[in-house]
Amino acid sequence: MTLEENIKEAVIEWDEEGLKEICNNILEKNEASPVELLKIIGNIMQFIGKQFEDEQIFLPDLVGSANVVKNTIDEILDPAIKELGQSKETAGKVVIGTVEGDVHSIGKDLVGSFLFSNGFEVFNLGEEVPATKFVDKAEEVNADVIGLSSLLTMSMDFQREVIDELKKRGLRDKYKVIVGGAPTSEEWADQIGADGWADDAIEAVNLIKELLS
Repeated sequence: MTLEENIKEAVIEWDEEGLKEICNNILEKNEASPVELLKIIGNIMQFIGKQFEDEQIFLPDLVGSANVVKNTIDEILDPAIKELGQSKETAGKVVIGTVEGDVHSIGKDLVGSFLFSNGFEVFNLGEEVPATKFVDKAEEVNADVIGLSSLLTMSMDFQREVIDELKKRGLRDKYKVIVGGAPTSEEWADQIGADGWADDAIEAVNLIKELLS
């Protein structure tokens, strides 16, 4: 099998140790750079995302593959890139989190993993994040996008609060703001003045790419 086929098999089978071993062996033998490995993995995750969109695989498959990739990038490829003094191309910087009043994290974490494997720098603030913290972090890292997750109807208004906070500080035009979560919709995004709405992780990645293109 080719290198790409070996990596694809490990990602699809959720074989984290196998994927790490493949990457370590390739780096030790100097057969490919960590940046080249990142590009291969990014292409594979796009393939898996397309499979999910086409309903050929299901959400657990998507989550499993995304977690394997994220951990391998965190533990193997990013350190290797830094050690070589290389720079990782970034598609953009995204601050994400679950808004105040909501502790759900799976959907938001999946979006983060997919953004990460598609070349974005992701700053995941966790759950129950107040509006001021979203804006402070976006300013600190010079983000391009702020992503707001809400899975409870009673927490939806906190998405609006983030946009209000941006307006209050005169920063609304500086950032693209997207929203998502079970009770949200495109109509809700329009209502609160967000730049877009995504129904799942794949849509979120595509939406952000579109907004930044």
